[in-house]
Amino acid sequence: MRGWLVSLRIARREARRAKGRTALVLSLILLPVLGLSFAAVTYDMFALTPAEELDRELGRFEASVHWPFGGPVTQDAQGYGVMNPGRGEPATPSAEGLLALLPAGSRVALLDEREVRLRGGTGEQKLRAHQFDLADAAYRGRVALLRGTAPASGGEVALNAAAMELLGVLLGGTVQLPERGELRVVAEMELPGSLKPAAVLRPGTLPVGPPERYTSWLVDAPAPITWDQVRALNQHGVVVRSRAVVLDPPPDAPTWPSGDGDVFGLGVLVFGLGVLEIVLLAGPAFAVGARRRRRELALVAANGGTPAQLRRIVLADGVLLGVVAGVVGTAVAIAAAFALRGVFEEHVVRARAGGYRVFPEALLGIAGLAFVAGVGAALVPAFAAARTDVVAALAGRRNRTGPGRRWLVAGLGMLGAGAAGAGYGVVAIDSTVVMAGLVLAELGLVVVTPTLVGLVARLGRRLPLAPRIAVRDLARNRSSTAPAISAVMAAVLGAVTIGVFFASDVQRQRDMQVAALPDGYAEITRGWGDRGERADPLPTARLVQAATATLPVARTVELRGVACPPGASADTSCWLLPVRPAHRRCPFRPGDATPEEQRKAARDPRCRGNGYVMYGGGNATTIVDDGSTVGVVSAAHGEDLARAEATLRAGGVVVADPSLVDNGTVLLAAPSPGDPEGYGHTVAVPGYVTTTAVSRVFVAMSPQAVAKAGLAVEVKGIVVATSRMPTRAEMGAFNAATGALGNFYHGSVAWPYRPDATVNLVVLGIVAAVIALGAAGISTGLAAVDSRPDLATLGAVGASPGVRRRLTLSQAGVIAGLGSLLGAAAGLGAGWAVLAALNRQALSRWPADATYPWAVPWPNVAVAVLVVPAVAMLGTAMFTRARLPIERRT
Repeated sequence: MRGWLVSLRIARREARRAKGRTALVLSLILLPVLGLSFAAVTYDMFALTPAEELDRELGRFEASVHWPFGGPVTQDAQGYGVMNPGRGEPATPSAEGLLALLPAGSRVALLDEREVRLRGGTGEQKLRAHQFDLADAAYRGRVALLRGTAPASGGEVALNAAAMELLGVLLGGTVQLPERGELRVVAEMELPGSLKPAAVLRPGTLPVGPPERYTSWLVDAPAPITWDQVRALNQHGVVVRSRAVVLDPPPDAPTWPSGDGDVFGLGVLVFGLGVLEIVLLAGPAFAVGARRRRRELALVAANGGTPAQLRRIVLADGVLLGVVAGVVGTAVAIAAAFALRGVFEEHVVRARAGGYRVFPEALLGIAGLAFVAGVGAALVPAFAAARTDVVAALAGRRNRTGPGRRWLVAGLGMLGAGAAGAGYGVVAIDSTVVMAGLVLAELGLVVVTPTLVGLVARLGRRLPLAPRIAVRDLARNRSSTAPAISAVMAAVLGAVTIGVFFASDVQRQRDMQVAALPDGYAEITRGWGDRGERADPLPTARLVQAATATLPVARTVELRGVACPPGASADTSCWLLPVRPAHRRCPFRPGDATPEEQRKAARDPRCRGNGYVMYGGGNATTIVDDGSTVGVVSAAHGEDLARAEATLRAGGVVVADPSLVDNGTVLLAAPSPGDPEGYGHTVAVPGYVTTTAVSRVFVAMSPQAVAKAGLAVEVKGIVVATSRMPTRAEMGAFNAATGALGNFYHGSVAWPYRPDATVNLVVLGIVAAVIALGAAGISTGLAAVDSRPDLATLGAVGASPGVRRRLTLSQAGVIAGLGSLLGAAAGLGAGWAVLAALNRQALSRWPADATYPWAVPWPNVAVAVLVVPAVAMLGTAMFTRARLPIERRT
């Protein structure tokens, strides 16, 4: 123990003597610790506990319920999973019926959330509106009243800050609600679960239709709703999400698979690669430090110091700096995460964090990793110092030995074994095996790096003077060059891997979305009232006038759709849609499939859904056309448009989904209450698959095909082709003009889809980019410090300061450039392995989740191969002086 105390005192003295080098070494260790700690704290603040989730969902109510079935159901404890619904007629849900089933003294409050149009200083805008009594204390937690008083009548409204900004109105101002008239803004409120524009109206401000099967109520009961009471309600077809059951789930509650495995798998990968990155970043720092102290260590050995004592002296550096980096990095990360919490709430997550908390388990683990990484990174320099040639060190000579062939063979073997291991982990859907394979492959790249440096040096004979000297010097000093390249490679690998996942997730979200119209196009259609009532259609000329007065209109066409035949009752709904032929239909139903059938369905390509989500309207995706409007509505063009028009003129159907067409024929089905899929009433018509339509679910049916199915055609509204993307002011005016039409007409403008980025990915992406840039600059700066004797020698033989500066810049460029190229290539490979494993996991379940497409994050790659070397060269230039003092060298 006394020997370690002496070594720690020496390490502390050396840290004080070489403050600049100590700061660089500490920064290199601290960077990943700071980044991972910041990510951990930010994640923990926004990861809501079950109690916090329930507060935002229920407020102070005891449960939420909906009544979708008329027979017994089985649900999980969370109230989300439902199995084996009853086959009887759906129940007629009502508040009175629920109160009869709930404990005595209970009350229910309808959950009424809808999209409304409010007109303020910026025109008419769409936002979400909630109808409930803001003064009711039971809603505390679900909503917060910040300023003003709760709406007391139907002529008052409460807005959140985003809605006030969107509408251009302040507290005390007024807005227009087309269905109601003028509303006075009496309060500023906030929904912690979403900071997007929202309004709260007094109940009764807008009419509410009769309850439907998915109408939800909040339940205020005199006592918590127990699991026995939940099961009793399940017997009547009621699904319950009880606060007491969610917080204390019973052991006999059914469970269903969830997507938590994806999060856990990604956490394992991030953890493993993060540990390796810390070690590789710290490696060059201690290697340079040990070489700068080579003469001091030789003096210790000359005065009787044993190899064990030399190892302890170098390891003490790792212990001291690892502890300091862990403590300082954790403290700075906590302060930064707390300071930036508001920024993430307002601009990234668009929701309030659960609270200020620090994730102590993760921080202790990361701080421990800093200590272990510091010691681990110092191990190789420590053992090298123990084998120091004392005479050569005192004389100032360097040992320059090239890597043996066995190291190259070992590195290639590790690289191949790691790739094979990662591939096996993908097949086995085991994130731990994938992580181990990636780590082994990266270590293999580290081992072969000295050989790659030698290959680059052989190509340097054709370079100008300064770069030629730089690559030759780096090849001679591979013991310092290889760790620096490895550090840059590790940092870039992490950034590119996260970039691959981020780009793939964004593309996945885009693939799941279906545009109804080209961006900037608009539609005006006639809908239904809140009670399902309809009004008479307006002349098309009035709709066109509303559009041309507010939007940059290029052309308008009538939008026609399917209608019930003459003589049908007013409450009848008539539909006509294309269906797959019998041999392409999935033989299983998600709600009825047994576990064995689910496994079979997961392997059956007929059972893979598209998972599309409609945005930007939707009425224009299924139209009735004789070939005159399909080009405008679908944006199809060229030969594809000509064939689509010909098909419609011939009485056929045009679809965007190729699975619907079989030998040039499409089946049209007319669903009914007794035949929900419509398979019992189908007609076959000629079909064509369009390849250029903007909507991937586009369907155009000819009037002849609709008549063949026994249905009629009606004008639903118009589609407006615009000459450019409308401004927000124009869209506000358009919404106001369509709202003024009355008769339940409404308009919508197709707006480009903006994928939501999760807070985890955003934080990890920022952290990885900062670590990559910082590590590149610092590691190349350390390599430049190590090459000062060479620069001094050049100065002694007459090299100008400019030559010496160009030499250091060339060295930095080679180190950062080679490390960035290796890191980018390895990051793309690691990203592919992660996506492949997640896709295998998604396809192993049924119904399957949407898979991740392969997407190359070109901005990340460009930053890696261009910006990172530039930053490294800039950092080196900052640490390099053109005139250096002459250092002793033999």
